Amino acid sequence: MDFDLPLQNHILQFTVLATVALLVQLTVERVHLPGLIGLLLIGMLIGPGGLAVLPREPVAELLGEVGLVYIMFLAGVEINLAVLRIHKSEVSLFGILSLSVTFLIALAVALLMQFSWIGALLLATALSSHTLVAYPVVKQLKLLNRQPVVTAVGGTLITDTLALVLLAILIQRADSGGGGFLGSLMPLALLAGVVALALLTVPRLARVLFAQERVSRAEKALFVLVILLVLASVARLIGTESILGAFLAGLCLNSALRDRHELHEHLGFVGRMIFIPFFFIDTGMRIDAGVLVGQAWIWLLAAVMIAAVLAGKSAAAWLTGRIYGYSPVARTLMIGLTAPQAAATLAVTVTASAAGAFDATVVDAVVIVILVTCLIGPLLSRYAGQKLAREEE
Repeated sequence: MDFDLPLQNHILQFTVLATVALLVQLTVERVHLPGLIGLLLIGMLIGPGGLAVLPREPVAELLGEVGLVYIMFLAGVEINLAVLRIHKSEVSLFGILSLSVTFLIALAVALLMQFSWIGALLLATALSSHTLVAYPVVKQLKLLNRQPVVTAVGGTLITDTLALVLLAILIQRADSGGGGFLGSLMPLALLAGVVALALLTVPRLARVLFAQERVSRAEKALFVLVILLVLASVARLIGTESILGAFLAGLCLNSALRDRHELHEHLGFVGRMIFIPFFFIDTGMRIDAGVLVGQAWIWLLAAVMIAAVLAGKSAAAWLTGRIYGYSPVARTLMIGLTAPQAAATLAVTVTASAAGAFDATVVDAVVIVILVTCLIGPLLSRYAGQKLAREEE
């Protein structure tokens, strides 16, 4: 029967995924928690490691892959490049510190816990990135133009871009078994060529197409989707990761979409309500609930990772704040904004897992890190943001 568990009918699988995604987003965010936490938990519940309602293949896995590249695409699109030009010194310093300090702490911790060198480097790369889960909090408090917020948001571009470049290099080294250095650099050289060609052609093509009144908004949205998928596919075909191509697509279309607010909002809506929730559900489906309950090692590993993340992000915020004269409350707000590990962390973790660099234990521990930091970040941001707003009234 089609209703035997796990469900095998593809339409039924899609129906369940869409239904739980809707229900989670309607309920979890009403209690001021990030929706991704609910999506990860529901994925764990209905996946093979939970109640086994759904298998991962093929529907959830496919939609999860599309969601992953869409996350990285939106990361490229939503970066405010003007911020970098105006506040480039603060943004650059914080972005580099946020990446490097957290990377070094996480690398040392991973090596002490007997990770291989490549595994330790990949874990440090995953934890050095961050996702602005608490961005809606500072937006609600009308703090977006405050200097510490601008610095934290702008620094995200540098941190996550460098993390993705590190990921590409490390994955190539892992695939080559640590040998053949020149051979492992060939895909990166090809990627550099793709980047140059895309930056020269895609923005111009987009401006010409978007200026045509006879081209409907739906056709323009389809053009954007095609650019996203083509660059993601090309990045994969030349031997790098599809998320790099997706991020490049976002950067190429950044300025063109910034002038087309309705199209920009339409693309963001499609991603946040359709593709991206499926990625978080699919990631949750990778987790074995029984393993989480039965293995103390996973929780110890997660606790050490969380400590490394908080130490690294705190050090970066306090050093930058001290140099540029930010108040202690402003520095605390920067920590709250940059502590959460979500989209970029998951992107690196899933990619490293697919390459065989992480086992299931590490993936489960990283998901715990995501859950905890995505709770801490918004709460800390709200606390510090409210104090900062009162101080500046």
